[in-house]
Amino acid sequence: MNQTKLKLHKKSIDSDCNAITDILKAFNLLLPKKELYHITLTDINVNHVQELNHILTNNFFNRIHKDYRQSFEFINYLFIIEYGGAISKPSISIINDLGIHAHLLVNTSLPKGYIEFYINTCFDKIPNYRIDDISKNNNKEGLMNYLLKQHTYSNLLTKDNYNYKILGEKSF
Repeated sequence: MNQTKLKLHKKSIDSDCNAITDILKAFNLLLPKKELYHITLTDINVNHVQELNHILTNNFFNRIHKDYRQSFEFINYLFIIEYGGAISKPSISIINDLGIHAHLLVNTSLPKGYIEFYINTCFDKIPNYRIDDISKNNNKEGLMNYLLKQHTYSNLLTKDNYNYKILGEKSF
């Protein structure tokens, strides 16, 4: 009897891995999913990309994984952390806002209200957020370009700026 198990895709820990290649891999794994949200978090009370990476990975997503480990609920994600102001909007000539914000692609069976609950409880100060259902989005290339704009305009995308964990296809 063949036993199947789902393969877990995680952020590459290979030091030679290109961040863009890694992000594109995760992006392409998530896009075909039926329940897909694009979440934007702004006005986050952090000073460093590494701090937000820690909050999102350990406080937000790992908490959800832990809470639903023994259920049929699931959550897969990719997040990209950006610097604001002129860095992610090159048409702005004055750097007046270098605040950190994040874009999350989330594939989950959890209702939108549950995601809002975790956003409201996992941060010291509740950030501003927007949750868009992009399951039926036909402009996937545009979304990918939008998420990678920080790399395109400023080349500031590093291993600290993103993370993902996706339960994918079956492996034997």
